[in-house]
Amino acid sequence: MIGEKIKQLRIESGFTQKDLADKLFVTAQAVSRWEKNEVEPSLETLTKIAKIFNVTVANLLGEESETVVVEKEVVKEVYKPQKPVLAVCEECNKPVYEATDVVRVQTHNGSHVFCRSCYAKKKQKEKNAKIFYGKEQRRKSFVWGGIFSGVIAITLLIIGIATQLSNGETIGLTIAGVLFFPFLSCLYLKNNFVGGMVLDVASWGFVRFPGLIFSLDIDGIIWFITVKLLFAILGFILAFACVVLAIALGYVISIFVYPFALIKSFKRPDLSERI
Repeated sequence: MIGEKIKQLRIESGFTQKDLADKLFVTAQAVSRWEKNEVEPSLETLTKIAKIFNVTVANLLGEESETVVVEKEVVKEVYKPQKPVLAVCEECNKPVYEATDVVRVQTHNGSHVFCRSCYAKKKQKEKNAKIFYGKEQRRKSFVWGGIFSGVIAITLLIIGIATQLSNGETIGLTIAGVLFFPFLSCLYLKNNFVGGMVLDVASWGFVRFPGLIFSLDIDGIIWFITVKLLFAILGFILAFACVVLAIALGYVISIFVYPFALIKSFKRPDLSERI
């Protein structure tokens, strides 16, 4: 086998795998894979290895050279060329010989190489995971949205009865509680803009107040503490108001958005884009 021959010649020459790799401008891992017969080096690489060890390619392949002899003079050596390995699939660790079967993917972790078959399986696996996630989010939207909106509706109903509101007002409060279901469901589905909008509007209330300059005496310190307390109260009021505004906007808008988000979750559960 080619791998055993390369290993034998490397050891006889006193080279480590890294030494040989440096001479061939490849990684030590590549040399290790050759020696384990997991992949075979290309013809060009075999030629370089043969030159390094001062042997013929035919000898490196473990075959006796076939020669054509004319008047006891060797004319040439004949050997069967190997098909070059273009890449090694990171998924199945098999060599890829055809350019059309090589798929290179650039991610934040760097470049990755796959054979076309493994890449197709990988994409299908990712799609199946997204479909499962979409279905799971829809199930949670039904369960938790129903539970929370039910609790809110019952609470408002009790408040209406306890405060002796009219039947119409009590029913209106109860319906308002039930209408929390679309809002909560939109937050769980995550295929719409309601959740992002609520967070954006709520963030308006979290502002940073300017710094204060004061004198280091009793009056200055009292003024500083008073203004700081005032800023804290104003900050709390502003944050509370923006949160309430965000929930109110989300509550109203979700009534119109929820039907489209629900239909989308059934048709394409693998999609996570906002509508």
